[in-house]
Amino acid sequence: MNQAFHRSQRGFTLIEIMLTFCILILVIGIGALSLSSQTSKKKISEPAIELTSLARQGMQMAITNRRPFVLAIGENSVALQNYNRRSNSFGSFASDIDEESGIIQSFELPEGMRFMVRGWEDKYFRKPEEVRDDNEERYFWVFESSGICEPIGVKLISEVEGYEGMITMDFNPLTAQTQETLTKTTVLGADNIDELE
Repeated sequence: MNQAFHRSQRGFTLIEIMLTFCILILVIGIGALSLSSQTSKKKISEPAIELTSLARQGMQMAITNRRPFVLAIGENSVALQNYNRRSNSFGSFASDIDEESGIIQSFELPEGMRFMVRGWEDKYFRKPEEVRDDNEERYFWVFESSGICEPIGVKLISEVEGYEGMITMDFNPLTAQTQETLTKTTVLGADNIDELE
């Protein structure tokens, strides 16, 4: 009886304690890695959410005010602007946009992030100034008063260290909203991003 009592009072061995600490460190490490991945996805998706919000606002303003608005997409910035069409041609956008007084809302991308645009007739994403041959530094996405816009794709690429990745958004021509949810974030190394363009 006395022997059984001493056996149950015995402490843990050094191997059991070390094994417990190793498992604990492993669980904490996996949790920290998962948390940092979520932070990078959030950092990349914030400008994408801002872009979809401006697109929604531009479409709603065009319908309610019964006049077109334009979203000027640059490589590092986006601006929702008034659009005053003076002619019936769609070939010249730059002369119809009032630069100074027409900006309704805008935002700049953080350093190391950039936009690429794919027009409805394009197969690949390009820099915003290369999509049309109008010598403009930005791509002008027009929201018509009828509630229709051009179906475009926008790729947000982040080359910021620790937040590398990209989000691809395809916008619907009837709603100016993304076709899929923004949860499809691809986090890559900075050297892999250019391979997917």
